[in-house]
Amino acid sequence: MSSNINFLLDAVRKLASSVAVRGVLTFEEMFLSATCRIADELGLPSLGDGVAENCRDKERTRHLLTAGGVRQPRFAFARTAKEAASIGEEFGYPVVLKPRGLAGSIGVIMVRSTADIEDGFHVAASAARDGAQRHGGGALVEQYLAGPEIAVDSVVVDGRLEPLYIIRKRFGPEPFFEETGQTINSDDPLLFDADLIEMLRTAHTTLGIRTGMTHTEIRLTPAGPVIIEVNGRLAGDFVPHLAKLATGLDGATIAARVACGEPPLVERAVRRSAAHQIVYADQDGTFNAVTLPSPAHHPNLVATGTLLPTGTAVALPPRGYMARLGYAIVTAPSADECEASLVAAVADMSVDITPSR
Repeated sequence: MSSNINFLLDAVRKLASSVAVRGVLTFEEMFLSATCRIADELGLPSLGDGVAENCRDKERTRHLLTAGGVRQPRFAFARTAKEAASIGEEFGYPVVLKPRGLAGSIGVIMVRSTADIEDGFHVAASAARDGAQRHGGGALVEQYLAGPEIAVDSVVVDGRLEPLYIIRKRFGPEPFFEETGQTINSDDPLLFDADLIEMLRTAHTTLGIRTGMTHTEIRLTPAGPVIIEVNGRLAGDFVPHLAKLATGLDGATIAARVACGEPPLVERAVRRSAAHQIVYADQDGTFNAVTLPSPAHHPNLVATGTLLPTGTAVALPPRGYMARLGYAIVTAPSADECEASLVAAVADMSVDITPSR
């Protein structure tokens, strides 16, 4: 990893010798620490290299949030399946096992009993080993908390946090946590929830976040909101596009302005709801085609598309992740109309896969 960062630093130094570098920015989780280190060297705004690691290393995040008194699941790090089983017995099942330093729910799995803990540990630990060696060597075990999950994208400048929008999430089947869709409502009441916003501010202060963009994942439990993760970047997937459709906010432009030390200019010019749904593979095999809904039959449909070329091999977790085949995006004046439009559009989507032998 250090050799890769040094390579990037050398490349940026060479670039900076001939042109003025006004900002450094990434939307990719795996490049976050390197990006912040480069920004630090050039004296440009960023989370800061150490703060980026406070977010990237999920065990480190947990310990810092605990010290700050922020509500979160019980947790412990396990280096072996035996340790994970012991933690599961202590916490009570189900528990969630996850790598310390990945994104996109890769390697995240729910385990409902001691009988399944060895397989669950292998899923999480092997994902960490293959995708983030620096944060490998085991798996984080967390108490499972029931309730819907949301996320909040925020902008932070000089320690002042402003939530931009609430993201309502949808997931694929258990025991995995692959996101299959999101909804953004411009007037989401959680944007005005004082308890939630105060928890966000406390978490950001505790992690040392003073300047940058963040994507905070939260469980809405019966006992109140609980922090799942704080990521030092904007949400990925279709979220920035949904946010622009629903609120008029351009997350990429806001992030770029913050990276250049300019005021973020948060102006909500639209008041609508927007949602998308991704159709995933339902079995291992070869992708042939996906049937997409027609705008002629769905007036609130704004975009559809295919995400993989014909002939691509696809596999379900844990053998493969992100087996995304097609998508539909809708927008409407109200949350209820948006939801109904999305349900109707998805009902017209189907996939054709030749099963693996």
